[in-house]
Amino acid sequence: MITSMRRLHMLIALVLPGSTAAFASSGGAEGALIFTSTLTLVIIALLFLILVLPEEERRKLAGIAARLRTYMVPGVAARAPAFDHDYDGIRELDNRIPPWFTTLFAGTIVFAAAYMIHFHVLGSGRLMVEEYREEVAEADLARRIAIAREGAIDESALAALTDPAALERGREQFAKYCVSCHGAQAGGVVGPNLTDEYWIHGGGITNVYAVVKNGVPAKGMISWQLVFTPKQIQEVASYVLSLEGTNPPGAKKPEGQKYTPAVSAQKPAQQGS
Repeated sequence: MITSMRRLHMLIALVLPGSTAAFASSGGAEGALIFTSTLTLVIIALLFLILVLPEEERRKLAGIAARLRTYMVPGVAARAPAFDHDYDGIRELDNRIPPWFTTLFAGTIVFAAAYMIHFHVLGSGRLMVEEYREEVAEADLARRIAIAREGAIDESALAALTDPAALERGREQFAKYCVSCHGAQAGGVVGPNLTDEYWIHGGGITNVYAVVKNGVPAKGMISWQLVFTPKQIQEVASYVLSLEGTNPPGAKKPEGQKYTPAVSAQKPAQQGS
């Protein structure tokens, strides 16, 4: 049997040398073998249909093939005559709608009816609005748990974090949520450059924390307090402050005013009498 298959492969290769050579050049001997094997199976199937099947069965298959072809592309007898319209030699035919299109349209009607019954009449399915509300509730619960685990933050006494682990967490959040507006290196894209000394809404940990928390709706920046926990906002703000002076290539020009940290006035010590 193997010898016969090889002979058949060789015969096909002789009959179709161009196709076999093309497959051999693209996939080597393995590609040629796959091609000739597939073609062999096709030829065997055709020979089986022509020589082995009874005449009655072949007629049935031919009838099925003809009906499928007519179903997809209506025959000439099914076509209506052309209209009297003639536009630059282009005639308009009053053909009937193809059956496959009619079936597809009927299927959409059945689907719409089943959808309405499933979701709106029986209520056995959840609508997307309900799924969205459930996901929001789950996210809010997870956020409350995270806040409870991290503990409260006194926003009136914020301090920029310098711990490498905290800054790394801030960098990860920045890379995930902030690069689309501020760039991968915070040089600014739609949003401003965050690596210079100039700030539109004030610099320092307190101001940057407030901007991240409350957002800037007028400029298209959303409030992130529903996404980040207070601790995460502090980490992101601290990471942003750590980028000052990095001067990334292609950074935007300074915007706002130069921020100078306020120096707290110390009360002079009283000298003993």
